[in-house]
Amino acid sequence: MARQVRSVREQEGVAVQRLECAQCELSWNRPRKPGPVPRFCSDACKQANWRDRVGKQEYNRRRRESTERRARASQIRSYHAEFDRITAATPLPAGRAFPLLHELAGTIRSASDPASLVRLYRTASVAWHPDKPGGDHKVFQLLQEAYRQAKLLTS
Repeated sequence: MARQVRSVREQEGVAVQRLECAQCELSWNRPRKPGPVPRFCSDACKQANWRDRVGKQEYNRRRRESTERRARASQIRSYHAEFDRITAATPLPAGRAFPLLHELAGTIRSASDPASLVRLYRTASVAWHPDKPGGDHKVFQLLQEAYRQAKLLTS
């Protein structure tokens, strides 16, 4: 709550409160109103106070997590769009199967031998399975389609 500098006084027939911001110590007058007294003069002071209370490390951690969540959501949207483009008339392009498997598995592209193909599929399926935390049904279906295409290319 903002500190009341002076008690209620009459100013032109209206009850007035004198308040002081908890962050920047700016003083202002406000007509007396029912309800809570504001602690801060602006949203900027409120946010600055929150950053001061939370601390720089925690603030940076939350910011980094938020950025990572947005990046993952964007990545999932692009995978959904890629899966939605796959139809019987327009299958997944053959050249996209191996790079997609590597992306979904989170690995660097290496040789495309059958043994590494199974390893890639298993790694990606653990990460994207719908029953696992962070998994996604459409992305898992895209993974299965990419694996099917890659198997056709290697056999």
